[in-house]
Amino acid sequence: MRLTPRTAIAALAVGTVLSVTGMSGVALADDAVHGEKRVLVAVVGFNDAAFPDENLVMKNVEQSYFGADNSLASYYKKMSQGQFTFVPAAESKAVGPYHLDLSQNPCDADAVHQQTVKALEADGYVKEEDYDSLSIIEPAEGGECAWAGLGSVPGPNTWMNLSGDEASEALLVHEFGHNMGYGHHARDYCPEGDLSRCAEDGTSHKTPMGSGGSIAGLVAPELIHSGWLPGGQARIVDTSGTYELVSLHGEQSGTRALDIPMGDDRLVIEYRHEVDFSTKEGKLDSTLEGVHAYRVEDGNYAKSIFLDPTAEVGEGDEDALSTLTDKEHGIEVKVVKSSGGSATVAVSLNGKPVPADAPPATADPEAKGPSPQGERADGAPVSEDGTDASSVETPARRSTPDLAATGGSPVTPYLAAGGIGFLVLGLAAVLGFRHRTRGRRHAA
Repeated sequence: MRLTPRTAIAALAVGTVLSVTGMSGVALADDAVHGEKRVLVAVVGFNDAAFPDENLVMKNVEQSYFGADNSLASYYKKMSQGQFTFVPAAESKAVGPYHLDLSQNPCDADAVHQQTVKALEADGYVKEEDYDSLSIIEPAEGGECAWAGLGSVPGPNTWMNLSGDEASEALLVHEFGHNMGYGHHARDYCPEGDLSRCAEDGTSHKTPMGSGGSIAGLVAPELIHSGWLPGGQARIVDTSGTYELVSLHGEQSGTRALDIPMGDDRLVIEYRHEVDFSTKEGKLDSTLEGVHAYRVEDGNYAKSIFLDPTAEVGEGDEDALSTLTDKEHGIEVKVVKSSGGSATVAVSLNGKPVPADAPPATADPEAKGPSPQGERADGAPVSEDGTDASSVETPARRSTPDLAATGGSPVTPYLAAGGIGFLVLGLAAVLGFRHRTRGRRHAA
């Protein structure tokens, strides 16, 4: 696969396989992420910095990480349709506070991780025996870290760098999304839905991984990656026809996503509509409406690209799809109807028109769907410059989906024992690839 700037920034791998179970009688694929992941939350301080009220920080973990609603756990339980959630590894929900023999500056996530693990081991906490995932909460006030959070992609580690006393739901679902293997979610501007004219242009705002905040659900390719569209909910389209789509995160039964072969890539189509599920930022998908399309390059569903037919990032149905064409592969997608919780989409493959007067294909639990990819290995944290979690999280920013960037540092790798490392990229390196025509398929 050609290494694009996005590939270099995200540095995705594939994570730990979890065993398989059924949900509501639906058989899950072998690599579907299911069950519970035990999160050990550790609050730490430095030689020259600590939270003013460490006990309050630890108390807030119970709600922000594991609460029945408006939490990390409730969000992922919804996204997985009840197949998966996060649970506390410690009865006290959070452990510590631990004093680390480190100065707050320079910002060194690897050193913080290593010393935290040592402190946990001294307290009798052993990775894999006592916890699956480690989330470190550290004070940000006066520090040099240009991020509010980091998450290994994929993997078991997150860092929360807080000025306040509680991590926001948006920050948590973003960083733990990296742990699930999801990369930062990009946007291509494709004028009038013509895939031969696409150019890279910022983030999607359709998922927490693309500046959407917790008010946005995960996109269909991310759900496919984790195996959270079972029982024919994601359907491979291998013939021209008309298809009915229900809301991606709604309660209706039916087809939630179409997966269309497009050369070496895949084209995934979804329908989004407001759902009766609340986050701290509002009703899920209340800022989204309509049919959306995503390019999945080389079968990597964890890192898809939103294909936007409009010039600007919009809300509601402002950037929804009406027509999409891929002349290179003879694909045409037309939205026949899109409103009120469902959509009708006509798909033409290999230049063959949709049969006239053919009724829409009905939902089929036995329909062939794309295979989930799960997680198979631990990766390193991805840079957060220019993203939702790019700047230190202050109380005023907690409900803001797209946190302001603070700039960045030069390209500086930090490598540590145990295979843990991260790469800090300057803001210009992240945003400097905007408005460049995609050279992979459309070079002159």
